[in-house]
Amino acid sequence: MKAKVKIALPGYTGNMDDMVIYYNSTLNCLIARKKVIPKFTPNNKDVKDSFALARRLVLSHGFLDDCKAYIRLYNQKNRRKNRALTSWPAVWLKMMKSFIKQYPDIGLDNLSRDEIVSRQLPIRSIEAAIKAGYLEPVPNAAVLNSIL
Repeated sequence: MKAKVKIALPGYTGNMDDMVIYYNSTLNCLIARKKVIPKFTPNNKDVKDSFALARRLVLSHGFLDDCKAYIRLYNQKNRRKNRALTSWPAVWLKMMKSFIKQYPDIGLDNLSRDEIVSRQLPIRSIEAAIKAGYLEPVPNAAVLNSIL
């Protein structure tokens, strides 16, 4: 007779039947979720162009630090609502999705840092993105004003 363990063991990470178990240090909890095989996504052009823009611009350390500070403030604000951000690409993608929706005529493939700053586009800083409604407002957002 084979014994099967149906509960998550403390410190255990890995696959178990149709479940994936891992520890998330940012959320400080053990997460068990259904093992999912990703579906085919036919059009990921927006995501691809957004991260190509981030690579081409070489985002400044100040902007990335502001992203990390925004994540910390966002997680503090939404701690009881079980919503959390874990990394700067999540913040960047939220900003860019809203930007593409508001400015569909601007192509991301030829956008430059000088054009973003000179046209005062809302993706130039975290503070500008919050004021434009791209990101959820958090306390002390006025200090997150480093230019990308």
